[in-house]
Amino acid sequence: MLPEATSVRFVQLGAPQQRAVAAKAQAAFLGNPFYARALGLGERQFAAYWEQFFEFALRDPNAAVYALEQDGDIVAVLAVGFHGFPSLGSALRFLTSLLLRIGLASFARYLRFALRYERVMRRPSSERRLEACGLWLFVQPGAGGKLGSRLLREATEVVRRQGKLLITGFIDAGNRALLAFYRRNGFCVLPPFKFAGMQAARIEKRLPPPVVEQVQ
Repeated sequence: MLPEATSVRFVQLGAPQQRAVAAKAQAAFLGNPFYARALGLGERQFAAYWEQFFEFALRDPNAAVYALEQDGDIVAVLAVGFHGFPSLGSALRFLTSLLLRIGLASFARYLRFALRYERVMRRPSSERRLEACGLWLFVQPGAGGKLGSRLLREATEVVRRQGKLLITGFIDAGNRALLAFYRRNGFCVLPPFKFAGMQAARIEKRLPPPVVEQVQ
C-alpha cells in the first residue's frame, strides 16, 4: 500500500499525460464489470474507450483532469466536466474516433449508454452553471482509500474557487464500499435505480461559496 506522504502532490493533467492516465484507468477498472457493462463494452473496447476519453477530456476547455502524483507516478485521478462540456467539435471528434476504434455494434451500445446517462444526470440550466460533474474517479490498485479522499478534497477546493458549488456523479449502487466512501466524503447518495440491468445511483455534494477577502 502506498502511504499518504508529503511526496504526494496534487496536479492538473494535460495532453502529454493522455496515454499514462488511460493505462491507469484501464488497470483500475480491470475486473470491475459495472462500468464496462453500463457502457456496453467488452474488455478490448473498454481499453480503447479510455484512450479516446482522455484524449477528449484533456483537450476540451470545459473539462479538467486532476490527479495525485507520487514520485512522478499518477496514483489517483478525477476527471470532471463543467457547464458546456462537451463542446460540439470535441464531441464529434471523440465519437468519430471511438466508432473507428470499437466498431459499429459496440458504438451503438455506447450511444445508448450516453443517452441514458444524459437523461439521468440532467439538471436545470441554473444548476448546470454551478456544477462540476465527476465523470471518473479512480485510484491505483493498492494505493488505498485515503488518496481518493485527498484527491476529492483538493479538487473540490479548486472547483469551489472557480464558482462550482455542486459536485455530482454516477456510481455503482451495488458497491457498498464505494457508497460508504462517498458518504464519508460528505456526498448525499440518492435512491438507486435500474441502469443496464444493474443498480446505479446519483451522488451530489453542495458547497459553500468561496469567501471573498476584503482588501483594506
